[in-house]
Amino acid sequence: MMGTTALLLSLAVAQSSPYVRSHVDKDDSSTQCLFWTTPTLTWNLSSVGNPESVDEQKQREFAAIRASFQSWQRIFEDCGNLRFSEGPLLDERRVGYVQKEENHNLVLFRSRRCQEIAPAADKCWAEETCGNVYDCWDSDDRTIALTLTTYDERSGIIYDSDIQLNASGFVFTTVSSPPCAQPISSKTPNCVATDVQNTMTHELGHLVGLDHTWLSSSVMYPQAPSGEVSKRIIDAGSRDFVCRAYPKGLASQSCLTPTLNASSPGDTSLALGRQVAGCSTTGGAPWLSALAALSWLGWRRRGVRS
Repeated sequence: MMGTTALLLSLAVAQSSPYVRSHVDKDDSSTQCLFWTTPTLTWNLSSVGNPESVDEQKQREFAAIRASFQSWQRIFEDCGNLRFSEGPLLDERRVGYVQKEENHNLVLFRSRRCQEIAPAADKCWAEETCGNVYDCWDSDDRTIALTLTTYDERSGIIYDSDIQLNASGFVFTTVSSPPCAQPISSKTPNCVATDVQNTMTHELGHLVGLDHTWLSSSVMYPQAPSGEVSKRIIDAGSRDFVCRAYPKGLASQSCLTPTLNASSPGDTSLALGRQVAGCSTTGGAPWLSALAALSWLGWRRRGVRS
């Protein structure tokens, strides 16, 4: 009963709040919030780009991704304490955090479905590693993008966050108008199908510690229909989150007093945990079942426990 009550309370808060912070336990707002403590967050694009796009379109997609980072950066420059820095293009295709190894905050497109190439008996399904093993999309076909965040379960401090875009199920575009007619007849249409910047601006909200809110005016609203570009613009509530959680000139703000100094995430005494968030067509609760035909934004999480 307590678990059900906490879930219902969490859903109610998400419906009414201008922003909702991500928590160690996604269904319990009384647990620690997730946040970065590093002053500079370096991120990298996968050099492969979108395998479904021609070279010219890939460059436009890269530009749209950079524009999403710049939109958040402008807010952080105004009232926050975090700076984004783009690192070099990487051939890396692995997402997730591995202790005692070099890790990157990676943005990549997946263009193949794991269900089509990974054998059903492969242990990667049970280990949730098929995406990395076969370089494929291992989530729901109706999910547009996923953000995988690794964090310390006691302090809420984030160590790593990777964003995957589902090019196996969606046509990504970079133009501003008009919306594409359905069905979409080309891999690179001159219309708006699933907008890269729209998607990435939302996913970067997850990267910095935001969860979904059911205010339709928010960039963190979880639905993203074909043709939408409104999430390119970051709303006042999400901006307020940056100013409050990452106050300029001060330390990043937790929701509870952190119980662990996680300045050394490579310490072998830590155990990883995770969260995933992105855009999916499936709801998170029974009362959302009527929305099953829509596209959503969701995420994955990994926690670290000492």
